[in-house]
Amino acid sequence: MKKLNSIFGNTLLTLVMVVSFMITNSSAQSNSINEITKNKYALDNLIAGIKSENCGIKRSAIYLAGKYRIKEVKDVLLEELNSGNEACTRILIALVLYELGEPKGLLSVKNQIEADEDQKSRRMATQIYYNFLKHDN
Repeated sequence: MKKLNSIFGNTLLTLVMVVSFMITNSSAQSNSINEITKNKYALDNLIAGIKSENCGIKRSAIYLAGKYRIKEVKDVLLEELNSGNEACTRILIALVLYELGEPKGLLSVKNQIEADEDQKSRRMATQIYYNFLKHDN
């Protein structure tokens, strides 16, 4: 029963994150981290968070990169997308790449759809990719 509650909680959290990303204005511009903060270590710290082994830190850093649309982390996100993280982390990365409007990143999301064994991750990545195609035209 606890495992079922945990799965339901993770699914609900992912759904809330997807809805919040989709509701935001997808046509907003990506930002440079220098436009947001003057801290010279901010980008290094954000990248370290994205590469962290701690799932909570990793997801928080990925979420912040998407929320503030930090364009400098797109290559790090692509590395993480292809590194075999948990399904919910891959979904979050796909959402952030969508928010950044990164065509190369969305191509990686398309490749993830074809290769991912996790049904939930494939379904979410499919929706993100098709939403990008729909709004790109």
